[in-house]
Amino acid sequence: MAKDWSSMVETELKSGRYMPRMEAQRHTVADLIERYRTEILIPLKKPHMVRDQTKHLDWWSEKLGRYALSELNSSLIAQCRNQLLQEPNAAGKIRRPATVVRYMAVFSHALNVTVHEWGWLEASPMKGVKKPKVENERQRCLTKEECERVLAAATLSDNRFLYLIVLLAISTGMRYSEIMNLRWKDVHIEAGHETGLLLIEKTKNGERRAVPLAGSAFDAMQVLNARIRSEHADKLPANQLLFPSDTVPNKPVEIRKAWDTCRKRADLTDFRFHDLRHTAGSYLAMSGASTREIAEVLGHKTLHMVKRYSHLTQGHLVKVIVNMNKRIKPESGT
Repeated sequence: MAKDWSSMVETELKSGRYMPRMEAQRHTVADLIERYRTEILIPLKKPHMVRDQTKHLDWWSEKLGRYALSELNSSLIAQCRNQLLQEPNAAGKIRRPATVVRYMAVFSHALNVTVHEWGWLEASPMKGVKKPKVENERQRCLTKEECERVLAAATLSDNRFLYLIVLLAISTGMRYSEIMNLRWKDVHIEAGHETGLLLIEKTKNGERRAVPLAGSAFDAMQVLNARIRSEHADKLPANQLLFPSDTVPNKPVEIRKAWDTCRKRADLTDFRFHDLRHTAGSYLAMSGASTREIAEVLGHKTLHMVKRYSHLTQGHLVKVIVNMNKRIKPESGT
């Protein structure tokens, strides 16, 4: 038995599996979560993510914290996934599949860090667990008439910035946070040009992105630009927010109430501010933009999120098929 054991240990040492197995026996899931919270979550992630993911990690710790990492397997995690889908949350509501995916995502990241950086596990047991299917992708976007109504309603708002904020969302497809955190150093407008550029330093994907500015949005931005220059001796305050709060220093203006009023005036039902971004994507598709071009404008890393607009590009696809068939058309008489 001793010889068999030593042979097994030698084999595991040579393959690099011995130390992770020993660490997995030594540490619990609660140890993993606490270290992840201390070293990764709190110091490296944004406050709203810390708030949400702390709740998710607390749930995993309650359910699995007592287990040693060597005992953790796909079956245990799958059972927890099923509990997340079936049991009500603190508000008494059943969690949506998308919410369960977020619970699984943060725990999966913690397990991956454990494998690749800490050496406590040889492989993540999350790999064998299937995520619930998410079918809540919204397709709501504004018709041309609705677009005109919401812009007209925005001009009537008591919030002096709402019209331009809504216009930017529709014409550029920028996210709410990207618009509200714009500063004048990010706005590039040159005299005599009909287009401009907005430079987004921090996006949801963590990548820098340039967004073209044209049409009505460009004109409205020029008006705001001129007004700010007149208030600051013909110089733009580079670090000032485009849409600053009147009450809280260095914070963007609050538009929740103004947007709700605007939405009601425009008679929009089942419509969120984020749907303005979907509207931009739909208009791009209907204008003949390719999925790759739409992804670049909206700032998607992959084409998966852009597939929702593919049905709107049928006119472009018809031209492609017609041109292709012209090349393979058989000669007369054959």
